[in-house]
Amino acid sequence: MTDQKIEGPDDTVFGKVHRHRQTQRTVRAIKVPEWDTDEKPWVMYAYPLTVNDVLALEGQYSTNTEQNIMQLIRQCMDGTGAPMFTLLDKAALQNEPSDIIGRILVALNGETSTFTEALKKNKE
Repeated sequence: MTDQKIEGPDDTVFGKVHRHRQTQRTVRAIKVPEWDTDEKPWVMYAYPLTVNDVLALEGQYSTNTEQNIMQLIRQCMDGTGAPMFTLLDKAALQNEPSDIIGRILVALNGETSTFTEALKKNKE
């Protein structure tokens, strides 16, 4: 028998890098001026989606639009970290103009063109 040590998942090189990246995650603030009230501007907060978040959403809903609305419900928080929306808000969100919902989703997920440009820079 060898005295080979079996490492736990957090002791591997990837595990250490993963833990470090998780502590560096930054919250995105998304302003929605169309939803402002007289008292204050409407600001939502969200962490970028992880692969697990995407997997939890994919294939669960009949349309991409419904999946996008569910992403808003699951991902968006208020300033205290509490969920911004519940399932009770689903119908109201589905009746919002698509350009507003689309702009929020781009802010949550990042623009595809920005991602493509970042890939190009990494290859140079």
